[in-house]
Parts: sequence; C-alpha cells; structure tokens
Amino acid sequence: MRSRATDITELYAPQFKQFGLELNGRGAVFTGEVANDRASGRAWVAPLSPTCLVMEHLITPTHDMSLLEYTPEPYACVSAISAPTLACMPDAGITPANLKPLRGPWPGGAVCSFIQENCGEEQSPLFSGQPYRSRSVLFLPGFFEELEGRYPAEFTGLFEVFAEPWCDEAAEAICCALRRISEKRARAAGGHMYMRGIVETMVAELACSHSAHGQALRAAGTRASARLAEQAASAVERALDSGRRVGVNELAGDLYTSRSKLCAVFKAETGESLGAYIRRRRTERAKDLLGNSSLSVAQIAELLGFTQQAAFTHAFKQATGFSPSAWRAEQGLTGDEG
Repeated sequence: MRSRATDITELYAPQFKQFGLELNGRGAVFTGEVANDRASGRAWVAPLSPTCLVMEHLITPTHDMSLLEYTPEPYACVSAISAPTLACMPDAGITPANLKPLRGPWPGGAVCSFIQENCGEEQSPLFSGQPYRSRSVLFLPGFFEELEGRYPAEFTGLFEVFAEPWCDEAAEAICCALRRISEKRARAAGGHMYMRGIVETMVAELACSHSAHGQALRAAGTRASARLAEQAASAVERALDSGRRVGVNELAGDLYTSRSKLCAVFKAETGESLGAYIRRRRTERAKDLLGNSSLSVAQIAELLGFTQQAAFTHAFKQATGFSPSAWRAEQGLTGDEG
C-alpha cells in the first residue's frame, strides 16, 4: 500500500520546468512550447485518469546540459522514442525492454516498454542540437490495482511484465496503440474517450497475451501443446510449398484456436515466436531459390507469394541486410535479376 497518492503530473512537470516549458490546460489536453537559451520544442499531455496519461514531447537543447529526473514512485511505460532519447535512458536508471525499430520519421528511433523502478533523483546528460522525442503511455501501479479490483485475476502481475519480453502480438498491440495516438485526435470531439479506448484496448491485449503465455508455459511439453506447434510449423511449410503467404491469424483459424493461444504455445514449445519462424523460413526458402540461377528475382518473389517484387526485395533486405541480387553477388552467383 502506497503511503500517499502520487500526483501523476510529478512524472513530467519538474523535468519540463528545467527547460522553461510550462503546460497550460486546453480542455482535456495540456500543451506548452519553449524557445529560449536552454531549449526549443513543445509538449502535450492528456491525463486519462489519476493513474494513467498519454504524452508526447520534442525537446532540442541549445547547449549540453544535465537533466535532473525525479521519480516519486515506480511507473510502467510504453514509448516510441528517438535515438537520442534511447541513448540517455541508462543514465536515468531505465532499462528498456522489447526494443523494436521504429518505422517513420524518427531516424534510429525505437519502440520499447519499461518500468522505472529507481525512485528518487537521477541525472541524465543531454546534448546540444539532439532531438529528444517520445510518444508515451505511462501507468502508475494504481492503474493495474484498480483493474484487478474490477476484474479479479485477469490483470494480476501485468505491471511487472512491462520490463519483460512481449510476444509478437503483444508488441504489435503496443506499436498499434502508439501509432494511433496524436494531439490532433486528442483535441477533437470525443478525444478523451478515444484515447482512453486506445489505451484500454492495448492493456486488454497485453493481459490476454500474458495470460496465454502463462498457460502455454504450464502446458509446455504436453502432447497437445507439442502437436499444436507441429501443426503450425507444418502449415507454414505447406504454404511455402504452394507459393502462398500465410499469417498468424490465418494459421490460428485453420487450426481452430485463438491467435493468443497459438502464439504462446508455439513460443513455449520452440523458443521462437511464430511470426519470427514464418519470416525465417520464408527467408531460408528465398535463399534456396536464389541459389538456383535459372530463376529471376521476380519469379522467386512470385513463388513465395509476393504480389510485387519490391515487397519481396524489402522483406529480404530487412532479414539479411542485402537485396536479393546483392545476396546472389555476395555468394558468387549470377542470375536474371528481372
């Protein structure tokens, strides 16, 4: 039991003040801008409850400085962050989990989750001209305590999981929520309800994934669990053989199970997520086909179920660091690249 209720504004207001940035309320959204000898930038915050808020900021210091960060009590967070923000996290006592590259306009950015457990003060060095940007959802422990009271056993232990690895579908739920968050939508009619809906949907997906993962771990090694993982792997191979791309949702439907259960069981049985397995096997099959110099890259793309050669090239390069033609050249192979 906490000795006092933390004012959730304590998670951000003291830091913003060090830049000379103060937030002013406009409806359900608080905004502020700064342009002085310390920094330039802006921020917006939408408190959704006394224990949860959504916020985004872009701050660029005008000179090297040390930011004093104060944490009144532990909090959990999911965040899309720029590369400079990621680099300063260890100095703030934060160990990001589930780092995934961020697609979009923030070069070198990432999506992550974490728990800030180091209550008290931490010093973080910030560097002149670097864009410190983040879009985040923050939760105090009370958020999950309230959920556990309303829905017994369904959200137990979820706060702690923000510092642990998520499965693919949970990570996608986080990425999807962060993509949908925007100041413009928060200000529009129904903005508070919309933002709360995004966050609650994400938390529900995380709880479902966490529960399925726990059940899968307890069932790991049983005949039924092993059979389900084998059936999924076999279905992936059959799809590759027939030149058809297959996704996790389709596999779950074909195997008459839920997506959450299938992903959790497959990871528990094989140590590899189902999404990663599909990508790995498709890449391995592509390498096998590229080794046959009689096939063009366009033909291989079609054999693997890609409707466009460009999509195949992008997926292969993401997996290997090489385009299909460059990989062929690296292996000393030649072929029709058309």
